[in-house]
Amino acid sequence: MIAVREPWAIRFPAVKAVVFGQMIEGACTLDRGEVRLTLRSGDFMMMACPPEWVMRSGSEVEPIGLKALFADPTALQRRDPAASSARFLAGHFLFAEPNADHIAGLLSPIVHVCAADVAAQRLGRLLSLLDDEVTADRPGRSLALDRLLEVILVESLRYRATQVEGMRPGLLAGLADPRISRALRRLHMEPSRAWTVAHLAREAGMSRAGFAARFAEIIGKSPIGYLSAWRMSLAKAALVSTKRPMMEVAQIAGYGSVSAFSTAFSRATGLSPTVYRQMAADKGECLNSLLPAPAINSANAPQSAAVGPSR
Repeated sequence: MIAVREPWAIRFPAVKAVVFGQMIEGACTLDRGEVRLTLRSGDFMMMACPPEWVMRSGSEVEPIGLKALFADPTALQRRDPAASSARFLAGHFLFAEPNADHIAGLLSPIVHVCAADVAAQRLGRLLSLLDDEVTADRPGRSLALDRLLEVILVESLRYRATQVEGMRPGLLAGLADPRISRALRRLHMEPSRAWTVAHLAREAGMSRAGFAARFAEIIGKSPIGYLSAWRMSLAKAALVSTKRPMMEVAQIAGYGSVSAFSTAFSRATGLSPTVYRQMAADKGECLNSLLPAPAINSANAPQSAAVGPSR
């Protein structure tokens, strides 16, 4: 929980993560490049891989850096006791490799849920539980935090799940489209199947040309281009998180031979599957040597959240 008194401003650094937060008390302006939001009590926001951004009570205040605030959580509380106060929860998601960029790219750049929306109320309850777990030291704390983070992410995605118009191209927009979503679900269920545009169009109940055009408009890639990228994501996850023989990994990616898979994988990533697997293993060993205890994470699950200075 971050607590401040007016006037105040905090500068947050650019991060390769998904940040989220909710105003608990007071109001502020969020400036992110050319985007400006007004956050009022109860409002929730989430941003994917944001550049540098500022939260402030007024434009006349020079922002304090987040690191400086962490070093002195009371720095913005030494104001006139009669001044208006503000409190907000803030945190971030980190996604496990190897598909962190892919997962983060599915999210809208900014999600703003107003307090009056039912979604904000649900998220508020989850964030309250998250804050309680972070500031307590109970058995199962790490497990509870992981599950709460996952539910917060799901709730944030649900908010946009029925809004196709205005969404940027991507998987979420595709899943929100009744016809394109049917093809996507079939593709995801059987990624190794020898799909063609005609096959996928039949799943969607559309003509081949109409499906191809609509898919590219909604997803941002051609059907076969998306299929290839999805297969490579599955292959990278299998290489990193399992010890499956290379032939099995090739079949997961829809290839009938290791040589064909290796050629396609090298073209997509710049590395052979064998080198990619070894580099991932070396990276994991290096990280484990720096940690006091091993951490177990699923391939695409949120890894952690950093919540702001405590009360």
